[in-house]
Amino acid sequence: MCLRTNNMKKLLLKCLLIITIPLLMTSCTVQKYLSVYDGSKADGTITMFYEYGAFDKPVVHWEEAKQEAISKCRNWGYSGAEFFGSGVQQCIAVNGYGNCIRMRVIYKCQCTE
Repeated sequence: MCLRTNNMKKLLLKCLLIITIPLLMTSCTVQKYLSVYDGSKADGTITMFYEYGAFDKPVVHWEEAKQEAISKCRNWGYSGAEFFGSGVQQCIAVNGYGNCIRMRVIYKCQCTE
């Protein structure tokens, strides 16, 4: 009877691990706001970025990013701003195995007249 109870406990523990480990490995949704990275008043361009971890699922607040870009462009004498192209991803941190654990995504904005 005691042997059977130990086997049941081991089986239950294995089942809990099989269920728990994938849940821990899933990505988490994180809110991201773009920050100004660089800019050129003469060219009328602004570079913005956000960063996220390996298990993050970023949700970008595009309206806030556009408003920040417009504000920067207006400070330079332009009337607005538009994002162009798609974001460029860069790995900025790796673990001991060479796997990327932190990403930076960079976007360009063009100031408009």
